[in-house]
Amino acid sequence: MWLVSRLVIIVAMQVVAPLMYKSAVHPYWQPPYPLDYIPGFFPQPSWELFSHWDGKWYRSIAVEGYNYANDGNQHSVAFYPLFPLISRGLMMFGLPFEVAGTVVNNLFFLAALILVYSWAKERHGINVARWTTAVMAWCPFSLYGTVIYTEGLFLFLTTAGLRAFDRRQYVWAAVCGALASATRATGITLLPTFIFVAWQEKRPLTAYIAGLCVPLGLISFSLYCAITFKDPLAFVHVQKAWAQPSWWYIFNDAISVGKDSLIKVVMVFGGGYMLWCLRTHLSKTAVVYGFCSLLLIIFSGALMSVSRYAYGIVSLSLALGWLFSAQNRWGYLILTWFAILLFSYSFNFTIWNWVA
Repeated sequence: MWLVSRLVIIVAMQVVAPLMYKSAVHPYWQPPYPLDYIPGFFPQPSWELFSHWDGKWYRSIAVEGYNYANDGNQHSVAFYPLFPLISRGLMMFGLPFEVAGTVVNNLFFLAALILVYSWAKERHGINVARWTTAVMAWCPFSLYGTVIYTEGLFLFLTTAGLRAFDRRQYVWAAVCGALASATRATGITLLPTFIFVAWQEKRPLTAYIAGLCVPLGLISFSLYCAITFKDPLAFVHVQKAWAQPSWWYIFNDAISVGKDSLIKVVMVFGGGYMLWCLRTHLSKTAVVYGFCSLLLIIFSGALMSVSRYAYGIVSLSLALGWLFSAQNRWGYLILTWFAILLFSYSFNFTIWNWVA
């Protein structure tokens, strides 16, 4: 599943896009341009194609370090440190950032698929495990498990943390939780998940301690910002530089059958409805984490990439995998549609069109 789905992405990005564009690409958006975009760009087969959009920010962090000023402009401090730190470590072996970042994300995404397969098999049997793996691998937003983004690392850490907590391995759950909160803001939702499940299931004190360890990654980043930029919440304050749509706009656009907005609504609110319907079939840990993550996404205000953030909630893949295992025909049909969209999203990402 991992290999074939990644080959679809590679063919779209490294073969089809360069063949179709022998002259400059003209994306649909206007200036200001994203970081490191050069007008007149046309795609050529290279590792650079994997580093568009957020990848350029992670490159800036890995190569030059963080920058920030409270001037209303975009700065790299908006991006959490663990992924560029690991990429920087791999660069010490002589790899350029574009290679290191791509390798890191892909290997962690493969590890996440293996973990979610194992977890689903333990809880629900091999059929659900296979479908869950297929959903995670072929969802069009799994593109971000191959290009230089944090999806692979984040899915691995959150899946490992949730599975460890489910198995009462609290040290491993605490470590993965702390690392997840140093990878992306939504990693913090492991804290209420662990605390609530520990209370509901009357677990020992170590379960609560595991939950309280989750914010350590975020706190460490905040301390770094306080020492370096004299602002412990620099990573929060800088977010205002990125324009974000409102839910009012998204709902109106979805009603008008705006494709991107419709996908956002379906993934967030449809995903929440699916979790609620399957709450008795999935583990309590997965269900609580799913709802906590969806609530954070809904009220965070960072709605431009809400579809990608929803994909990063492993509980939704588990729920959809369980659903498809019971409805095979629908599963095959939707996975075919997923594969087509995965190819389309990969192509658009290559030519600097916004995907998620």
